Amino acid sequence: MRFWTIGIICSLMVSCAYAQKEGEQETITVTGTLARVAAIGGETTGWAVKLDSPLEVEGKKLGQIEVDTGSNSEKISELEDKHVRVTGTLEKRHGVERGEYWVIAAKEIQAIKS
Repeated sequence: MRFWTIGIICSLMVSCAYAQKEGEQETITVTGTLARVAAIGGETTGWAVKLDSPLEVEGKKLGQIEVDTGSNSEKISELEDKHVRVTGTLEKRHGVERGEYWVIAAKEIQAIKS
């Protein structure tokens, strides 16, 4: 009985620590040219920003990052091939074909002058 209690407590502690870490998403802002993208198996948001300067995430330099527009998908078409500023949270996603890849869940996307 004692081992079950200890096991349950440990499981709850790990779950709480994981949930807390997930809740601590940092807001970032990037600039670059907005472009349409495609991926094997449809594992893409359909949009990416070709960054003005590389973004380093977990020791890897990214030249572009996908953008999840959420409900702003209609407005984003107007910004295709334009210089934009994207503000949102960085998320790691996993696809069957692509493996892990990074996405910005956009809160704001706006055209800016080059």
